[in-house]
Amino acid sequence: MSKKVLLTFAGNTDPTRGQHDGPIIHICRYYKPEKIYLILTKEMEERDEAPYNIYEKAIKENLKDYNPEIIRIKTGIKDAHHFDVYFDTIYQTFEKIKKEEKDAEVYLNMTSGTSQITTNLLMYYIDSVDLKLIPIQVETFTGQSNKTEADNKTVDKYYAVEEEAICNLDNEENSKKRIVVPDLKKYSRILTKNQIEKLLEQYKYEAISELLKRDIFDKNLELNTLVNFAIERTNLKGLECNKKLNSLNNKDYNRLYHFTKDKNVTRIPSWYQIVDCFALANIKQKAEDISSYTLMLEPIIVKLYLSILKDIMKKNLDELFRKDSHGYKIELKRLEEDLKEMIKEDLKREYLKDDVYISAQTLASTIKYYLKKKKN
Repeated sequence: MSKKVLLTFAGNTDPTRGQHDGPIIHICRYYKPEKIYLILTKEMEERDEAPYNIYEKAIKENLKDYNPEIIRIKTGIKDAHHFDVYFDTIYQTFEKIKKEEKDAEVYLNMTSGTSQITTNLLMYYIDSVDLKLIPIQVETFTGQSNKTEADNKTVDKYYAVEEEAICNLDNEENSKKRIVVPDLKKYSRILTKNQIEKLLEQYKYEAISELLKRDIFDKNLELNTLVNFAIERTNLKGLECNKKLNSLNNKDYNRLYHFTKDKNVTRIPSWYQIVDCFALANIKQKAEDISSYTLMLEPIIVKLYLSILKDIMKKNLDELFRKDSHGYKIELKRLEEDLKEMIKEDLKREYLKDDVYISAQTLASTIKYYLKKKKN
């Protein structure tokens, strides 16, 4: 079972408010996180200074037999109403959690603190991909905002922990649970959807795959499967790509399969493989990936020349060259002496290397040799 961690600021509604739990205690009541990262502004530091420690003592007084580890993060922040003063603290705290609490469920208190604090947490939540974050909102016991003067009394370090716990109605059996888990992913969906659309136009499937790790879409698994299929297609994995789509069992995707659903690679004609290479080269060109586009030209030409030798000149490629899992190789003992001489002449070499993969230049010389031989 995953470890539970709570990341929370302390606010004016903590530890308790109006004879009820404040957000921190209420979250602890129902989730019992083993560790609490308690972030304190300068004002809250003064309320929580030793030996008073009102937040920790209130948690343990209201929730008997619950003894979480509390990590206090004293920020020294005085201007709590400024948006940008929280970035470093929130970022560094999450980095600390990543190192110390790998794979933990991290609950975010989205209620305690100023609107600037909760907005900062929301922005981090939207952009996060490597933590299991669960936003938690705690409603007031009236279901309304804290507006009454009696309920808005601000606590200080002299907060009467034991007396307030006795008066806390949430400690009674059958008290109302006020936890809400808001669907904050809807904000992330809008941003991510726009990013994915732009990346699709550029054929940047790997980048899309990284965005989908946020797991924010209803059909996230299906989308991920389609993107992984596209990645393998652009890596010319051939029939191996089809395995990605088989699990979806969706007829709408039949036209996306590599050539056919046939599992026999030998049944895929060479012309289709050539078209596949051309399609990939076209993608590289549209994506302005000039270096990859240039590198794509060689395998396309090789496949064209092999097709000419096999399909037009009716040569048995397996007799002419030696084949392994990556392609055809030159085996000098299979080549006619005159052919070897022509290849050396065309390549301007004194000798040929054995057991090397064939190049477009080698195949061009081979085609020229058999055309010349046919005329004679």
